[in-house]
Amino acid sequence: MKKIIRKSVALLVAALGVVFLAAGRIQAVDTYFNGFEVDTDGWLSNGGTITRVASGTNSITSADGDWHAEALIGDDFDGVFTRWGGYESAFPANGYVTELDIYLDMALNTVVGTDLRFDYSSAINDPTGTHRRDFIFSVGTDPTTTGQFVMSASNNAPGWPANPGRDPFVIDTTGWYTFRHTFQDNGAGVLAVVMEVLDSSGTVLHSWTLSDPSDVIGTTVGGNRYGWFVTSDFSFLAVDNSEKNNLAGPVLTKAELLMDSGITGKGLETAPGLMKPFNPNSKAADNAGKK
Repeated sequence: MKKIIRKSVALLVAALGVVFLAAGRIQAVDTYFNGFEVDTDGWLSNGGTITRVASGTNSITSADGDWHAEALIGDDFDGVFTRWGGYESAFPANGYVTELDIYLDMALNTVVGTDLRFDYSSAINDPTGTHRRDFIFSVGTDPTTTGQFVMSASNNAPGWPANPGRDPFVIDTTGWYTFRHTFQDNGAGVLAVVMEVLDSSGTVLHSWTLSDPSDVIGTTVGGNRYGWFVTSDFSFLAVDNSEKNNLAGPVLTKAELLMDSGITGKGLETAPGLMKPFNPNSKAADNAGKK
């Protein structure tokens, strides 16, 4: 699966009414990644199990590489979880992103009334490192229509994927889907979490934004907690590409820096020499004319 956050990407959070970047690209700094090519390091049992399996196991081709994992969740509120490389108490300056690929198989919903669900959370701490709040995707087979799954987002589990009050979204194609949480400042110092589901090409299919006015960054909100399968009715869930990235801020091109300073000119936005990212450590000026 194409990993959007592992590359520099443009990020505009219109749903929040906040321009995270006026121009340029976001740099994402990897703080944790496991695609299960070697091991399951960073994933822990809370009563369930997570097992690394070869691509093709149970007729599922890995999202990337030759391996993925199968998570057996067990009883509700047991399951498996990751600390994304370690719990944190401080909120990163530009926010952070967590992602996990999950395989959804429409063949599991061939009879009207089939109602299998799972809840997957990415949670945040308070500044003391204590749990603050969960942000949960509730996903399941659609009991009203065969051959599709339905999902929604909330702060509670067990959830109701088709809850009409939570903007439910339907998927009807078998395959890998990325479940992404973007934790960031809403522009007024309050946490806002954009929860997105993407297809295997990296296209955002649907998003939800959750924010509570009491979640004040630095006061009641700290750093990341876990990624956790809170509940599941499925015999197993295939997962791949688990990762957390801190957002390191914009990388402006030379042209963008000139325009931001008020300089205008024909062709400024398309001049090849100005399309490159600006390097603040460049010694070009010092070395000019020395050849």
